[in-house]
Amino acid sequence: MPHDPGLPDPENPADGAALLERAFIEGFRAAGDRASFLRLAGVPLEAAIDGVPGFKLMEVRIIDSIAVGAANPGFGTAGLVYHPYPAALMRQATTLTFVYRTAREVRELGWPDLATVTSQ
Repeated sequence: MPHDPGLPDPENPADGAALLERAFIEGFRAAGDRASFLRLAGVPLEAAIDGVPGFKLMEVRIIDSIAVGAANPGFGTAGLVYHPYPAALMRQATTLTFVYRTAREVRELGWPDLATVTSQ
């Protein structure tokens, strides 16, 4: 069956990662037991990042944003020129961030970054 160009292609590694990330977000939002969901998804609660041990998962941040317009510097003015988008051009984006911390450092990792994290 030919691939619909409007949908992610599961054969493309980048699209496959995007599908996994979207599935994680949907599942995590719906999970009754989020700690178990993290374990099932293989997200380490305690980790070494870039060879530095002792990081603890503090937060799973899921943020929805909708772009509703654009602003650019005006010519000859100190203000901005604002261009609200028509409904058809408004775009929604969801970002997923895993916040890990040690006593000295905070690291914010995206879904692809988890592949570089070593569970402790």
